[in-house]
Amino acid sequence: MRKSIFLLWMLFTYCTSACDKAPANYYETSNAKDASAPQSEATPPPPPPGEAQKPNVEPNFKLKLIKTGTLKFETSNLKSTYQRIRQAADATAGYLSNEFTENEYDRIVQSITIRVPSRNFDQLVSAVSKGVDHFDTKTIQATDVTEEFVDAEARLKTKKQVEQRYQDLLKRANKISEILEIEKQIGDLRAEIESIEGRLRFLSNRVDYSTLDISFYQKIKEEKVVSENRLLKALRNGWDGLVDFFIGLTSIWPFMIFLGVVGFFVWRRWSKK
Repeated sequence: MRKSIFLLWMLFTYCTSACDKAPANYYETSNAKDASAPQSEATPPPPPPGEAQKPNVEPNFKLKLIKTGTLKFETSNLKSTYQRIRQAADATAGYLSNEFTENEYDRIVQSITIRVPSRNFDQLVSAVSKGVDHFDTKTIQATDVTEEFVDAEARLKTKKQVEQRYQDLLKRANKISEILEIEKQIGDLRAEIESIEGRLRFLSNRVDYSTLDISFYQKIKEEKVVSENRLLKALRNGWDGLVDFFIGLTSIWPFMIFLGVVGFFVWRRWSKK
């Protein structure tokens, strides 16, 4: 009997201790799993509606544009139009690079070429176009030379680096043949470098200053041609022909003198017979 009570007490104690340990093992296992699990980074909240997310892009380099334009129109007063164009050029810091006037059959045409800073090109076109009802020709063009400009700068940089290497080799050269060969290579490189630099200066000038060709004209009344008197016209033509004849004789006077002397001697000999 006492042995049975002891066995029951031992069984009760074991069950109680097992129940007490179970929650502790559970929480330890859960905490271990949470600790071993990788921590994910916090996802940024989406942008608010109507606001686009800014992409990560590199800043754009400055474009190299050559702006040119051609304007041709009719005016009722050449002088006032010319003054207005000159004032527009002065107001936009431009200058006249070419100017000429010509008379055609029924009109007087005046042409002007203006170089203006590119930032003021549109302002100049607007000022010149003000008050013009109709353009015979209006052309505005922008040529992108960015690629050519960047390529020329890259080639220039490379050739200058090669030139510097040749300069270093020249300092260490001992033989005359080596010195002459290196100097030849440096001379060829220097010619190419100067050519590229000249091209870059030309492109920079065309990019910095735009060109606007302006041609404006004023029509004139057609003059009636009055028919001339046929007799007076014939007399004038005859006089012009006589003058041309004497001019021709003047150019061959040595031959005339020679023929006159020969004819004189032939006549005397003939007369003696």
